[in-house]
Amino acid sequence: MIAKEIIEERKEIVVNDIETVKKRLIEYEQKKLEDTALLNALTGALQQCDYFLNKIHNDNSDDGNDD
Repeated sequence: MIAKEIIEERKEIVVNDIETVKKRLIEYEQKKLEDTALLNALTGALQQCDYFLNKIHNDNSDDGNDD
């Protein structure tokens, strides 16, 4: 027969594990939000690079047409 104390000890371990996993999920969610914001910023920076490269290309093309 299993003693009541053994079950209570096991229950305490499980409760602690549940709290640990909940905290980890909160941390992961926060990290996901931070990474999403970083991804958006990097995508914006990439779009700016493409814009400036296109602008340089167009400006150089305009200079060539004047000859």
